[in-house]
Amino acid sequence: MIIACLLLMYSVAVAQTDAPAGDELKAEVRRLIRQLDAPQLADRDAAEAELLKRGPAVLDLLPAATERTSAEVKQRLGRVRQKLQRAAADAAAQASTISLHADAMPLSKALAEFQKQSDNTIVDYREKFGQPATNPALKLNFDKTPFWQALDQLLDQAGLTVYPFSEQSAINVVAIPPGKKVMRTGSASYRGPFRFEPERIVAKRDFHEGDGGSLQVTLGVAWEPRLKIISLMQRMADLQATDERGKPLPVADGDAQLEVPASGDAPAVKLDLPFRLPPRDVQQIANLKGKLTAMIPGKIETFRFAKLGEAKNVEQRIAGVTVTLEQVRKNNEVWDVRMRARFDDAGDALASHRTWIFDNEAYLEGPDGKPIPFSTYETTLQGKNEVGVAYLFDADKPLKGLTFVYKTPGTIVSSEFEYELKNINLP
Repeated sequence: MIIACLLLMYSVAVAQTDAPAGDELKAEVRRLIRQLDAPQLADRDAAEAELLKRGPAVLDLLPAATERTSAEVKQRLGRVRQKLQRAAADAAAQASTISLHADAMPLSKALAEFQKQSDNTIVDYREKFGQPATNPALKLNFDKTPFWQALDQLLDQAGLTVYPFSEQSAINVVAIPPGKKVMRTGSASYRGPFRFEPERIVAKRDFHEGDGGSLQVTLGVAWEPRLKIISLMQRMADLQATDERGKPLPVADGDAQLEVPASGDAPAVKLDLPFRLPPRDVQQIANLKGKLTAMIPGKIETFRFAKLGEAKNVEQRIAGVTVTLEQVRKNNEVWDVRMRARFDDAGDALASHRTWIFDNEAYLEGPDGKPIPFSTYETTLQGKNEVGVAYLFDADKPLKGLTFVYKTPGTIVSSEFEYELKNINLP
């Protein structure tokens, strides 16, 4: 009997030891959620603080508020989500790091390891360009090295570079053409998930304008493709440049703001910086400093609306965004699903020329869980912090049993990234 009890205790201990950490975290989060509604204020405060301490990893484990959720829990969950959303966005704005040591690692394996450690998609484009897909052995020594610095060193050693145009959100690598020498290491400035490199300088003098001429410096700005960007903005007042004698190079318009939408899938843009044309004896821009502001969406949150036939201005709030299902009505042969998304602070993310919000996922979901895509949509409202959309679905299914699903970032943050480039030779 004693032996049987010992064996039972041993098996329970082993089962507890082998339990996945994810299951333990889920159980702990459930316990803390229940504690958010504890009778004592100190216990409620402690549970909220502990959830925040767990960090963005618990965002996916936080339950959606329902009609049965108490007002206290709704309020505290809202605060937790919003703070963790901000923390997740701030973390995403940091550089990924690479730790990799090898005396002779095949290129293909190294690229796969880079992708695994950074969550950045890397595609070997050489065969697509008719280039031989060699697989040289590389000597690598990276210890928590920022992603772009590590990748540049790897590409230089392998004789590769990055093809800047992409049909997907990825870094596409190609071979350097024969006879050309391209060194990525030492030519760029790195800040967080961004890489800045001078690509082109154009000096122009227009004799009819009489403005002394212009100098345009084009920077290639790339970011880790795991990061989604809404837009990039460079204030000319945040730009400083000096020549080799330390004299300033004035910008063309100190009050201007250059905005570059991060449209398409390629995780890179061109940034054209206008300066006044310097005297002919100036040989180089010895130092160029700037500060780029990136508008970054936070983690995607999912809103689900059931009982569509009864829906009338039904609100759901998660983190820093409130989604309202205004109504669902039949319009001839389509279901007209009208909704609004309102952000606590969208900044300029919802300006009329920005279309990212219309790329958010929206669909009807049947009882079988399969998504039913909309056929088209119409904009019904667009303000500083709010947008309204009417999604039109083919009315070949009854509303009963259907759920409207809408996905959008729970917050939008603006982060600043400083860069500095040196010794840029003038034409």
